[in-house]
Amino acid sequence: MRILLTGAASPLGRAITDELGEGHQLRLLDPEPIEADERHEVVTASLTDAAAVWSAVRDIDAVLHTGEPPAQLPADELARDQQLLDEATRGTHILCKAAVEAGVKRIVYGSSLDLFAPYPEDVYISEMWKPLPTPAMASMSRYLGELTCREFARDFHVSVTALRLGTLVREDEVAGQPPNLMWLDPRDAARAFAGALERDTSGSPVWSRRWALYHICSLPPNPKYLVSAAAGIGFEPQHNFAANWRSV
Repeated sequence: MRILLTGAASPLGRAITDELGEGHQLRLLDPEPIEADERHEVVTASLTDAAAVWSAVRDIDAVLHTGEPPAQLPADELARDQQLLDEATRGTHILCKAAVEAGVKRIVYGSSLDLFAPYPEDVYISEMWKPLPTPAMASMSRYLGELTCREFARDFHVSVTALRLGTLVREDEVAGQPPNLMWLDPRDAARAFAGALERDTSGSPVWSRRWALYHICSLPPNPKYLVSAAAGIGFEPQHNFAANWRSV
């Protein structure tokens, strides 16, 4: 399968490249230069560059939009928030519009479980719960990107899957640290993207079947975020930070 991967220079993007690189043709899109082997194409451009994005979706079967922000953001808080908002809304719209016009039938978007941070720790949150995004742009922008993707599933015959991801940390890099209910190893996140890639309901006349939403994080002893629905795309976390939980 020919896949366009956005945010390819991010840790999540690199994990997805490792997961899918052997069996698929990847086109790696990021505003930062990427070193890639001869198997993959590289496109150095921002999502808000409509001409570059239009070119990047040519001859593509699926789009994996990580939702990861650019590595280089302005130091000024207002300018940083403006860029995050622009990338997540206008950039996501440009990408999805170009993909639909190019005949792409599968889009996967990386949202965030931060949307539920205001809820107390002693509840079990499924995909049926109402998001409570805070005004913090890092969280709000991901939610607005998610809603942008949902509208494309509503209006066009394209299969759109949103993955609300936990906090990305590698299990081996947080040994000895107090555990967190939102932790998610990037390698498990990459497997979730690979599973969502197999989902294609673009032919359904019912828009709600073209749209799907899954929570993706590790499985601690007493989880706050329920991930059982994601078993439908084959998601089963392999990195559950067991040593960290045994220490508390």
